[in-house]
Amino acid sequence: MEEPVGKPFVASPTAYQAWEERKLAFPREILSMILSRAMDSQPRCALSILAPEWDMCNQETPAATEGMRILTYTRGAEGEVGTFSATTGHGDADHIFVPMRHLDSSIMGIDQFSRDECTRLFFLESTQVFQFTAGGLPADIKDQSFLERWRDVFPLRGKRMRDILPFDDEPTDAPKLKVPGGTSPRFKLLRHLVVNSPLSLLKVNSHTMAEHETGISDETLTALDMAIDLDRASHLWLSWSQMPMLESVLLDLRIYGQHLNTTHGCLSRDSVKKQAVEMGRWLRLKLLVIAGLQSYILETDLAPCTAAQVEEEDEFHGDPNWVKIFMPALRPGGKLVLADRLDDEATPMGDLVCEVSEY
Repeated sequence: MEEPVGKPFVASPTAYQAWEERKLAFPREILSMILSRAMDSQPRCALSILAPEWDMCNQETPAATEGMRILTYTRGAEGEVGTFSATTGHGDADHIFVPMRHLDSSIMGIDQFSRDECTRLFFLESTQVFQFTAGGLPADIKDQSFLERWRDVFPLRGKRMRDILPFDDEPTDAPKLKVPGGTSPRFKLLRHLVVNSPLSLLKVNSHTMAEHETGISDETLTALDMAIDLDRASHLWLSWSQMPMLESVLLDLRIYGQHLNTTHGCLSRDSVKKQAVEMGRWLRLKLLVIAGLQSYILETDLAPCTAAQVEEEDEFHGDPNWVKIFMPALRPGGKLVLADRLDDEATPMGDLVCEVSEY
């Protein structure tokens, strides 16, 4: 009854009846365990998933990691000082593995229970990767009403992100995908979360989104630009309080150190601090990785610092001590990794990222 992965599974009536009979012999908990073990599992380094244009986990071309700096802080047990290190580049001994699973259509095609359970296990046990995308124009872009609701447009979040993830700045009744076969939202299952903001989206503005449209007023284009800028860092406005099972969070905040941000004010230092407080209030993470907080002109040299210093000092050379600011979001033994690039000469901007709706 084996079928190649990726092809639809169509069981014969005899095989399907045999499966139904076998199901009766096992509790659903046992079946869930069997299905979980049958799903393909391939752990990956967090730095190979976060900010992919930076290519931070490139073992074949070490030159790709030149100019990289990785700060790693591990929180100590209650009352004990943690550990702290600063490195350039990323070697074989530095991998930070997160779980990755793949949905096998041959398993999902057995019956509805198997499909629902595989989907549930996929969200529960696998790292979920989301990214901002250049979505389509709002349907009411030419209407006068758009000027009154531009703050609710969210042009870069994309359908998958809006369908699954909860945000504090959206209506409380915003529809979300449910757990298969259940009534609770799917985001309640999330344990490992990645949000990427591709560098290509720095090229997005109202004119690139509306280049083939006519009849849009300058006033409306200005409002759309404001909505785009407001949405560039909206992964900080995720509703952390609604995702209590989170263990790993990887955030791409490279917009923070970009010229676009310093010009448009998409993401302020105070906003980052405010959301760090929210994360510390609700999360107790095993792993928190953030890309871009100390990149480019925001470089802060913490290499000479001790663990005690990064736990106590509020600032270094007038810049925020991000380790101390985000430390409350970690559980004892939890790890905070700040990944940065001091130059971007080797980083391609890439093509504009378009919407992908695979769940």
